[in-house]
Amino acid sequence: MTQTAPQLNISITPLKNALLVSEKQDLQVLVRLQAEQTNTTKHMPLSVALVIDRSGSMRRDRILAAKNACKEFVSRLSDDDELGLVVYDSNVDVLLELMPVAKVRPILNSVLESFDVGGSTNLHGGWLAGAEILASRTSSSRVCRVVLLSDGGANDGIVNPDAICEQVKCLANAGVTTSTVGIGMGFNEELMTAMAQAGLGNAIYGDRPEDLYESFDTEISLLKKLAWSEVSLEILNSSLAWKMHNDYIQLDKFKWRMPSIASNSEAWMALSTPMDGVINQLISQPETCIMSVLVKAVNADGQVIEFKSELKNLPIVSRSEYANTSINTQVQLRFQESEAADLQRLAFKAVDRGDWRAVEALLADIEGRSADNDWLKDTLVVLKRLCFDRDEQRLKKELHYSSRTLKNRLSEIDGGDYSGMDIESTKEAFLRRKSSQGRRTSDI
Repeated sequence: MTQTAPQLNISITPLKNALLVSEKQDLQVLVRLQAEQTNTTKHMPLSVALVIDRSGSMRRDRILAAKNACKEFVSRLSDDDELGLVVYDSNVDVLLELMPVAKVRPILNSVLESFDVGGSTNLHGGWLAGAEILASRTSSSRVCRVVLLSDGGANDGIVNPDAICEQVKCLANAGVTTSTVGIGMGFNEELMTAMAQAGLGNAIYGDRPEDLYESFDTEISLLKKLAWSEVSLEILNSSLAWKMHNDYIQLDKFKWRMPSIASNSEAWMALSTPMDGVINQLISQPETCIMSVLVKAVNADGQVIEFKSELKNLPIVSRSEYANTSINTQVQLRFQESEAADLQRLAFKAVDRGDWRAVEALLADIEGRSADNDWLKDTLVVLKRLCFDRDEQRLKKELHYSSRTLKNRLSEIDGGDYSGMDIESTKEAFLRRKSSQGRRTSDI
């Protein structure tokens, strides 16, 4: 049976299908890029470098969990995928040069048994070695990904976050992307998430060794279903003042890099612009549309495909008519989640400076905005408990990773239903909406 790339559909939806004259009112728009699942979906071949921290802090239970997670990760790869393995402490060792997984399987156990823990954390050196073994594959149609695991802060080699992230960004632009997996409480969440952001990958963490499996599961379940990579979205020929509410990397004035998209999922962008500007444009240029977008993406055959879509003009209505116009629930939820993420980041800074009163006030603000969002309400239960316990380390990590997930995650097509962890646990790991980012779903 011939395999084909799934169609990439573009959906552009306003909060309300109407415009109201008001200097203080914004037009809120949700753009969704949806890759539908088919029975013959073709996915992208993978070249992956696993980069494992073996520093002294990776005590026995952590290193064993890391090795077991590596075994499970490899078991999910296809024989014609490619794998390399790097370990690092003060020194960096390439234990497996990049090779087909069919050749890795017979030797993986002995390779993993060949190293133990000790030394400092040359995180940059380990990452760079992983990126270098992938460099020769960037001209192919393969997805080249470094998956970096660490339980500590970078304290050997290059340690400056800006310098590290600049290199990660350069390699991502050249075709080698980076995901990061933190474990425990000692790693630097700001560095690890910044590297994933610069590297166009995922930022994941596990609170305990037993949480590490789901972290790796999140990454491999996404990689095995990738249908579109190098995705960009551009608003064409717009004179409006559009604001993007996600964290995506800006490539030009109204052009952004979007996440790679797995089949049966959607990437999304929340955009807003003052409504009076839209109305002025409609009056002066009635033949134009509100928004025209161009999406470019690379499919599993390495072809660059372009897609276009428009948001047509909306009627201008009275205040009473606008109040009675129905709200699109999905648009409302995504903007709620983006606003909650911004408040969580303020709470992170408040925790960092020890201002617990401000943390409590910010969590109360999020709660007031979450009446219709069950996922946010469940997340708040976790955050408020950590705040009550004054558990600074865990609260900072949860706030940091939760805010990133709220703004940048892939979603089920059209959002899907959220009915608590029992339902979420049945979904692909990369689509789960977890109330505690650092815990495996079954323990939440």
